[in-house]
Amino acid sequence: MKTYVSDAVAFLYFLLDKLPRKADEVFRQAENGEANIYLPTIAAAELYYLFERKGLSEYWIRLKNAMSNVATFRYYPFNEQVLEVFRRTKAREIHDKIIVSTAKIVKANALITKDEALKELGEVNIVWL
Repeated sequence: MKTYVSDAVAFLYFLLDKLPRKADEVFRQAENGEANIYLPTIAAAELYYLFERKGLSEYWIRLKNAMSNVATFRYYPFNEQVLEVFRRTKAREIHDKIIVSTAKIVKANALITKDEALKELGEVNIVWL
């Protein structure tokens, strides 16, 4: 089974049903039990913060429901293993370092992101368009 990691923006686009074709295919595979998608807890925290600031609590509920109801959607914790890999990534932002490190740890087939800076790093495969 293929394994992916989603950043906050990709998961947000999933919740809004606005993913581009390739990213949408990956989420559909996961919804059908054909792939695993990890959402790092830092990305979940980013989304919580966004939803709280914008008064969009219904989207936080949708995220929690998706994570609970789709067996192949899983949180990945920020832990010591992530910290160890964290030191070796060239990503500049702290949340990006955690997300890229998570993708490496779970040996993800790709990171689902529209972030061009992460694509340019070349450290992990990217799925978006």
